[in-house]
Amino acid sequence: MSSPDNQARLLAWWRFDEGAGDVASDSSGNGHTLRLVGDPAWIRGVPGGAIALNGKDQHLETAGPVLRTDQSFSVAAWLRLDVSVLGDHLAFPAGWHAFTAVSQPGPAADSLTHSPFYLGVRARDEETPEVMKWCLEVAPVDGDPPGPPWPFVWENAFSTNQLDSSELDRWVFVVGVVDRESLTAHLYLPASGDHGTATLVSHWPFWQADAPVQIGRAYWRDSPVDHWPGSVGSVRLFEGTLTPHDARRLYQEDLGADATD
Repeated sequence: MSSPDNQARLLAWWRFDEGAGDVASDSSGNGHTLRLVGDPAWIRGVPGGAIALNGKDQHLETAGPVLRTDQSFSVAAWLRLDVSVLGDHLAFPAGWHAFTAVSQPGPAADSLTHSPFYLGVRARDEETPEVMKWCLEVAPVDGDPPGPPWPFVWENAFSTNQLDSSELDRWVFVVGVVDRESLTAHLYLPASGDHGTATLVSHWPFWQADAPVQIGRAYWRDSPVDHWPGSVGSVRLFEGTLTPHDARRLYQEDLGADATD
């Protein structure tokens, strides 16, 4: 059980219920407005509204960082991979190994900008890009560590189940948690009960990413990558850790809210 200091507290919540415009307001009351880039489309989501992204040059971003990524944090998002972008067959484009829906990169001035976390879909490994899973990836450094041999490796909390084309056009509630107290990263899929865990080494170098939150893409070596080929619904960011019970509760609350809209 997490200590009281590690319990989740809401930092930002984007419902995307405006339906039009070039900004999405923060329902948490903390003022973390998202700016839409590249003219993505407003659509209906679960619950309320959502943003449809083309997987190429559209994303959303805040004015500055929201999460303290050097501490425990959690991300909860409704995500969908869209036939309109990917076609009828779920696959990565040649040379790709990930689609990232939510990230918060390191300083933009750093020529090796990464993110401490990447929430989305990832290949199980680079040798088998056709094996796609929901994933929370965590990165130990902003840039390349000295080596080889590498003192740290990137860790992945993968879903147990592999994705296939039946996942297209289906909304999925995905929760990622980085727990500094227990040195773990977790991925929760409350609808199916799927749960992935990654164990971090005792000297894991938690670091603060000071660039804006990115919805619909990530950064790798100072370049945008992993553009999300689909839609993003309600997104919540928390300091502290969400438990499996918390993840299930948020999922059920959202389904209930959607039924009453």
